[in-house]
Formats: sequence, structure tokens, C-alpha cells
Amino acid sequence: MTSNAQEMNPQLLPFQRVGVGTPLVLVHGYLGGSSQWDAQLPQLSQHFEVVTLDLAGYGMANYLAAPSDLADHARNVLTTLDHMGIERFHLLGHSMGGMVVQEITRQAPHRVNKLVLYATGPLGCIPGRFETMARSRERLRDDGLQRTARRICATWLLDYEDSPGFETLAALATQASEQAASAGLSAMESWDGRKHLGQIAQSTLVIWGECDRTYGWPQIEMLWRSIPHASLAVLPACAHALHLERSALFCTLLIEFLIRGENTHLTKTGLSKNTLGIQHGLPP
Repeated sequence: MTSNAQEMNPQLLPFQRVGVGTPLVLVHGYLGGSSQWDAQLPQLSQHFEVVTLDLAGYGMANYLAAPSDLADHARNVLTTLDHMGIERFHLLGHSMGGMVVQEITRQAPHRVNKLVLYATGPLGCIPGRFETMARSRERLRDDGLQRTARRICATWLLDYEDSPGFETLAALATQASEQAASAGLSAMESWDGRKHLGQIAQSTLVIWGECDRTYGWPQIEMLWRSIPHASLAVLPACAHALHLERSALFCTLLIEFLIRGENTHLTKTGLSKNTLGIQHGLPP
């Protein structure tokens, strides 16, 4: 159920904008924040006006109460873009942020040029996740935010705590408020975007790391096969935070898709269900 107060009073979010060109709005996921994109800004800002935001309750917005409905997160993003004077934009969402951008596309389809769904899915309870939402909620209550955030962050990287970038991710995750950590689990668990996938008219790129422990292939395949104009890029030997594990390739995929078209990406006709297309059809 959406909070009526939140619907009536959308929140302005902290934001950063850098570069020139068509705006590219990057929306982080659960326990994330705008600073998770710092490594990508130098390359992407050469081609776009890159806009990064902190969702309510996370990162620099941890002083704001987080909504328990993803549609309210979407309204907050749109309100902030209105405040910035940005009417049309490319849109990328990671993980929970991928659900938020699906909501943005549903609420304001005329404003979204191209859409990138990165390590996300159409069903918020996330079947096949490394643990259920209920278990994450229990451990958040029993272990507290610091331990829970570090434990969850470790699953996002191929080599867990030994991965480069783990401490940076964990430090950002622990900036979230405990209220936001709890509300985010509830917001995802109650969200289901499957019936809207066929209505997404935007050219869409789905990006997935084949070792993602959060979103399994069935979630990714549903996005790819249900969105009419969707392309797919699967990166081998990458997990949930592949923008950190393969930053240069991640940026190249975005630039190729958003500027140069979709010729370098996999399409529905070029990939069978059986092979998944892993290691095939990606830019060198």
C-alpha cells in the first residue's frame, strides 16, 4: 500500500550532475547511493549529462524517511528531475533501482528516451535470491544494520569480501538508515511489475552478470523476452555489482547502446533459450 502522505508530498532528493549532452539518470539499488557511480562518471560524462541521485533513506539522503512503496521512490525521482528542469532523459536502474525505473517508465513514459535495466528483475520478492526477504528482515533485526549491510554487500561481488571494491561498497551500504533498510525490503517484496513489461515501448538494454547471486536467469529472461524492444548483454565471471568488476566494459555497453544503437547487442532472434548467450555477442 502506498503512503498517502508520500503521494501528496514527494521529496526532493540530493543529486549531482556532471557532463554535457542528453541527460542520463542513474538510479542506485538497495543499500546503494549516488557515489557508487563515481568510477563511471569520467567516461560517461564525456557523452552525457550524467545525473546521479540518492534515494530517500540512502547515501546522502539518509536523513529522509524511505517510502515502503517503490512507486513513491519513482515519484521522488521525477519530482527531483522536475526541480532540475530535466524533461527527457535516458534512464538506468540497478537492482532495486531497476524496479524504481520500471515504475518511472510506467508513470512518465513520454519522458524516457532509452531504458537500461541492470541486474534487476520484474518481481520484487526476487525468487532464487541468496536468501529470502523474510530472512534478510530477520537478520537486520537481529544483527543490526552494520553487520547486515556488509554481509549482503559481500554477495554482490564475485569473490565476496576479498573482491576489490568491497570496502567501498560496504561503507556506502552502511550509510543507509535502518528504517530505509527495512522499508526497502518491504517495498521490493510487495512489488510486481510483470504485467507492465509488455507496455514498455522504449528501446531497452538488459545487463546481467552470469554469477549474480541476487537475480537469477529466470528474472532476466522474463525482462528480455517480455519487453518488446529489449536487447541483452550477459557478462561472464561477474556478479551483481559488475559496474565495479568490469567498469570499462560496462561503460562501453552503455555508450554503444545509448549513442550508437543496438547493433552490438544480443537480440531475441539471435539467442536461444538453451544457450543463454553467455560469452557470445558481446562487444570485444
